[in-house]
Amino acid sequence: MIASVGSFGAMVLSFVMMGVLLPNDSSEDVARADEEPAEEEEVNEVEESVSEVHSVELDASINFGSTEDEIHISGDTSFEDGVTLTYTISNLDHMDEFIEGDIEVQDGEFATRVDISSFQDGEVHVVLGYYPFAQTEDITEKYGFEGEYIGHDHIDEFGEIRFEETFVRSHPVELSGSGDTATDSFSLNAGFAVINATHQGSSNFALYLKDEYGGQDLLVNEIGNYDGETFAVIPQTDDFYLEVKADGSWEASVTQTIPEEVTNEDDSIEGTGDSVVFVDMSSGNKRLSFTHSGDSNFVVRLNGQNLLVNEIGHYEGNQTFMFNDDDVYAFEVLADGKWRIDID
Repeated sequence: MIASVGSFGAMVLSFVMMGVLLPNDSSEDVARADEEPAEEEEVNEVEESVSEVHSVELDASINFGSTEDEIHISGDTSFEDGVTLTYTISNLDHMDEFIEGDIEVQDGEFATRVDISSFQDGEVHVVLGYYPFAQTEDITEKYGFEGEYIGHDHIDEFGEIRFEETFVRSHPVELSGSGDTATDSFSLNAGFAVINATHQGSSNFALYLKDEYGGQDLLVNEIGNYDGETFAVIPQTDDFYLEVKADGSWEASVTQTIPEEVTNEDDSIEGTGDSVVFVDMSSGNKRLSFTHSGDSNFVVRLNGQNLLVNEIGHYEGNQTFMFNDDDVYAFEVLADGKWRIDID
């Protein structure tokens, strides 16, 4: 049965009401026009995302100044001008001593000097960092709220880049007197101490390092004039004093820092009398050769703990010792004549 014209018109109307269009050339053009802008927008978004990542260089130097009363911070960076770098300086042995500040990048550089003369002696810990939360709105927009637009080898999950250094701040303790003396107490940090002492007299000269609880370490026990260095292990930060037995005038200087210039293991290590020599050693099993031309005790200790030699009079000998780490080691020598140490 064939439908009437009226019923066919009703069917067309119902399809139009339902939003269904009969296929024709104009409908295809409309669909194609709707699709094209979406593809273009997607491409633009990808290109914009790639362009927002910035490869950043940041090099920093953190050091003591010419004295231990200043910290010098400086460096170069490809961060744009206006980026803020934040530093914190704390005394690990006196936690109430703390300094915080900011440095602004200008022309690819940053630098500041921080006065720490109010700090007591101790371990000084310095942290310098780029922190997203410390930046201005413009900087944050460029590099990201969590540093997500920064390319750097050492950036962490929070978008932070940090540099850390630790120094031992220790001013020499200068003491002097005449005859038998118990000095005033002075503070020493855990680690080591080098005591440089002199005596002008003809009788016994004995030097003890004592703590507040009665513990003592005999550093020197000689007759007559004396000029030498000895080494002491300091087990914990505490107050100490020197007890001196002497028949003449004496002086003593107590230090707790490694000298800026140390001896290399390839160099000749030699001296006369009591000495402390800091040597830059590479790790490994080393052959140590010793000679001594004196008549009395010849003692060699490493870092105040490992006894390498304990002889009397002339001596010539060698042994091996395993150095576990690349580091600076203290050779303490007690001698009354010329001595020499060779390292192979």
